Amino acid sequence: MLRPRLRSLAALVTALIFCVCAGAEEAGDPVLPEETPAVSAAAATPDAADVTCGYLSASGAKLNPFLCNERDMISINSLIYESLFELDENLQPQAVLADSWNQSEDGKTWTIYLRSGVLFHNGVELVAQDVVDTFYMFRNAGDDNPYKGRLSCIEEMAVQDTFVLTVTSKYPGMISLYALTFPVVQRNTLSSNVAMGTGPYWCVGYVEDSYVRLEANPFWWKQQPSVHSINFLHYWDISNLLTALQSGEVEMMQTRSTSAALTKKLSYCTSMDYSTSTYEVLVPNLSGILSDLNLRKAILYAIDYNTLISNVYLDMAQQCEVPVPPGSWLYESRSAMYYYSPERALQYLNEAGWVDLTGDTMLNQVENGVLKYIDVKILVYDEASSNVRRNAANQIAENLRAVGINASVEVLSRTEVRKAMREGEFTLALVALNLSESPNLVPLLAAGGDVNYSGYHTDTMDTLLTATLTATTEQEMESAFSDLQMQIAQELPVMGLCFRTGMVLSTRPVAGLSGVRETDAYNGMEFLEQ
Repeated sequence: MLRPRLRSLAALVTALIFCVCAGAEEAGDPVLPEETPAVSAAAATPDAADVTCGYLSASGAKLNPFLCNERDMISINSLIYESLFELDENLQPQAVLADSWNQSEDGKTWTIYLRSGVLFHNGVELVAQDVVDTFYMFRNAGDDNPYKGRLSCIEEMAVQDTFVLTVTSKYPGMISLYALTFPVVQRNTLSSNVAMGTGPYWCVGYVEDSYVRLEANPFWWKQQPSVHSINFLHYWDISNLLTALQSGEVEMMQTRSTSAALTKKLSYCTSMDYSTSTYEVLVPNLSGILSDLNLRKAILYAIDYNTLISNVYLDMAQQCEVPVPPGSWLYESRSAMYYYSPERALQYLNEAGWVDLTGDTMLNQVENGVLKYIDVKILVYDEASSNVRRNAANQIAENLRAVGINASVEVLSRTEVRKAMREGEFTLALVALNLSESPNLVPLLAAGGDVNYSGYHTDTMDTLLTATLTATTEQEMESAFSDLQMQIAQELPVMGLCFRTGMVLSTRPVAGLSGVRETDAYNGMEFLEQ
């Protein structure tokens, strides 16, 4: 039930929504925002807007946050919905819909007090039941929902009072706050085509595979947006979207495609880079020849990172040896231990007993009377529309051959590479790990972890992982992640190359955007300079 001081405001919101819907029906547009019926893809394009953006998605992609797993559409949703907490430009959780909170003595139960006076787009006040119902809707949404990884840190959630909820965490540390960054939806609209949020914009037009129109939410609890309306136009592929940007059909877009790398250098375009959660990494099979740490170190010193990032990834990547992005408040800069040095690579190879005994430039050694070479086959798969990863593997193989390692590349399907890694039938694999924004590295580094393909496990690593999950203060968490990253850099259970980056491209100034991320590329759009 609404508090008395908000009832008249809610009534006004409801009346306004009724008028918007009625007007839309008269004009023949979709009925919004309460429910969106099926609309032909041939429907008219939306009215002119203050800003027009382009987005990519597969056919039939849904805007409903529980069904939405398209990168560009998640960014659109970030303008419609808000969370208890959100990640700032340093990837640190900051309160949004949460007003205050406290922990139980054992650290596993959080009591969250909601911000007062927050209204959903349908005029209903935010209460604890909305958050709880949203959480369980996401929990039941299946493996494809983008919040699955972080939500695994929550055991259960319950209403304590109208504006108070309790969260039972799997771990007692601050890492639980990352799990509370899912978009909150008004409980009576969970299954709607356009579910109700509390964000700076509400959706007033939506035609699947065609467009999304947002307009400023006049009852947003923060400062009113200076950008009143935004159109997002759908495109099927990056080339068409880039053409639309060049022709002026759209003014802004987000992308992580290397096809757009040259566009940022053109005079008509401005850009803003952002880090992604895609971690390009070499995974060694530690049950074979790469169990030798000196050999793993030699491989990293043999790689020409500057050429790899500039020529292969077209400057849309940041070198990083550890699975924590350089822009994060948890990143330990001392972990950047490796650089291109064939001399150091040869030093480590020689220390491991590998020398050129035959004069053919390939290193070898005699074992049980048999001449043995360092044979490394790099398994790799291509992306759907790019050969970037294959090209990266070929350059790395060339770098390794230059220091005497007999390296080759085998390109398989993603499924085949994953199968070979799970069965241990590989020496080295170049893969992309789509890490969660929640910095839980247990799946990658703990025994039996879902993506621990190298088979690495030590008691020391288990202790370090536990420390990252149980740290209760910012200082403790920074220290725990620093120790963990240094251990990764020294032991190389995985051999990190880089984090992929993306960018917002625009033909207009982007002043106002700040802290943009892959899933929130238009953060600050409401205050974009006009």
